Amino acid sequence: MNRSARWCGVALLLLSAAPAAALDRPVVWRDEETGCAYLLTPQGGIAHRHRRDGAIDCPDVAASTGVMENMAREFSRGLEALRREMERLRDRYENRL
Repeated sequence: MNRSARWCGVALLLLSAAPAAALDRPVVWRDEETGCAYLLTPQGGIAHRHRRDGAIDCPDVAASTGVMENMAREFSRGLEALRREMERLRDRYENRL
């Protein structure tokens, strides 16, 4: 491959990253009535701001709301359902033989 084609490829790669670099960071806005924090994007989007523990950033929400425990419980339920499905497929495969 010649040099000009390589440089065109590099330029195309760099230009494809330009839209992501043009996005502004969201602004944190706190509702005066509820005290909850939201992220506002320049494009007009709004989303709840979350704390490090995964809880919504509101004064009414306790710091340890059990978000991690709930996530672990749901994860184990999903793994259990996957295990049952794999057993069902294995039994179905063995019955075909």
